[in-house]
Amino acid sequence: MPVLQAQIQTDRATRYLVQFCKHAAAMGSGGHSARMHMRREVEVAAEWSDTTGRVTFGPWGEATLTADANSLTVRIDAADEDGLTQIRDIIARDFERFSRRNPLAVAWQRLDSPGAAPVRDAVGVPSGQRRGFRRSHLQSAALALAVVLVAAVHVGLAGSVLAESRWTGLAANVVVVLVAVKIALIAVARFKIRQRRAATRPDHT
Repeated sequence: MPVLQAQIQTDRATRYLVQFCKHAAAMGSGGHSARMHMRREVEVAAEWSDTTGRVTFGPWGEATLTADANSLTVRIDAADEDGLTQIRDIIARDFERFSRRNPLAVAWQRLDSPGAAPVRDAVGVPSGQRRGFRRSHLQSAALALAVVLVAAVHVGLAGSVLAESRWTGLAANVVVVLVAVKIALIAVARFKIRQRRAATRPDHT
């Protein structure tokens, strides 16, 4: 029976415990099952107090939470490896959303295999940031490619129009390239500003 446990250092342990258990109870009532991409045959039930919580994910297993003044301990007892992964992913998504402003660092330890190395969870490096990081790089690459294509087209047109004058054509080409680069820099600057605004947006969870 696979078992994972993590001790998360936080002074908001009770808040996260209650928030997770309430959300699990909502999933169990059908309120968030589609949003969490859970399988329909999974039955979720939750019970909690300010210091302890227990969430069952039938037939995957259960998660037990214990809060004190400085930490939150989360333990997963699963029926098999697939159930372990499913429960851990749900916890990771929820805690990532709950701690958006100050992401929690979570390292899971396999209790059924004491010698196993800690498993670094997605909460430590939020998946939203990773997706945003990849998306921003793809957008930057696409923007750079567009600029290159635009510059190439303009350089070709300017060269063909002004082919009779070698120096005039070269000067026109330089001007077109500089304009394209300026447009690219403005677009990148605006994109970075939007990213910073999104990152500093208040967390309403």
